[in-house]
Amino acid sequence: MLKVNELLDEYQVTLYLFPETMWERKGFYFPDERIIYVNGDLPLEEREKVILHELGHINHNPAHYKRLLYKYENEADRFMIRHLISEELAQYEVSDFNWLQFAERHKISTTWGEDMIQEEFYRLIEKLGA
Repeated sequence: MLKVNELLDEYQVTLYLFPETMWERKGFYFPDERIIYVNGDLPLEEREKVILHELGHINHNPAHYKRLLYKYENEADRFMIRHLISEELAQYEVSDFNWLQFAERHKISTTWGEDMIQEEFYRLIEKLGA
């Protein structure tokens, strides 16, 4: 499971899995209790993506969620993508990274994901000095 468990520990967030029949969503973050609920019937990789996305909401103020919905969801997706790319770069050479193959492998829409994937990739390699 990627480094998801380490991130849950780092952010002091508890993870609960729920059955698919309980809620009609993949997951959500409950900030007051610092709990992420995730559909336990999702395939492992999808579950990890949902957890990463929900961790991306950790610093969001729930009082502003409706007003800042697009911004908050965008930031949560960016957090997820950043961690997925980071994991990939830990396993492969930077020169082997292909944003389109990455998007297909992680089932990320190229409609909204192309710019975000490329921006996060270049930020990460700049940070790594690669």
